[in-house]
Amino acid sequence: MQSPTELNLFTYGSLMFEPVWSRLVSGHYPASPATLAGFVRRCVKDDSYPVIFRGSSSDMVEGVLYRNVTSEDIAVLDTFEGDYYAREAVTLRLPDGSAFPAQTYVLKDQYRHIADDREWDAARFASTDIHHFLAQYGGFLVSDRATPEQS
Repeated sequence: MQSPTELNLFTYGSLMFEPVWSRLVSGHYPASPATLAGFVRRCVKDDSYPVIFRGSSSDMVEGVLYRNVTSEDIAVLDTFEGDYYAREAVTLRLPDGSAFPAQTYVLKDQYRHIADDREWDAARFASTDIHHFLAQYGGFLVSDRATPEQS
């Protein structure tokens, strides 16, 4: 059971990848694939990470669900995500088809201009872009925990 100081977090971009996730959080959390309906994922203009925002009911975003993330690690992730995002409650679909409550970082409407029309490619990020991302955002090591704007 989830305590009041823990929450389930859906990630859909750089945070889906262990080398990024583990640089930020101190806890170890069960992770599983999940799908978020009603949202679209797009590239950020001139960068390697994505954003999500509301789309049509048929739109789907694949990602990773981390369960029972502590409030301390959520605070670090909130700082990492920065002012561009709002953490919102959503309902996910798990591989067995069941619904599951979580929260995720959604691009605020006033920052929609940073989103490109291109869909974000998780496979490309995993094979190529993650190396650039980790180097570019090297300042988000656990001791710093203050670089915003990466999802």
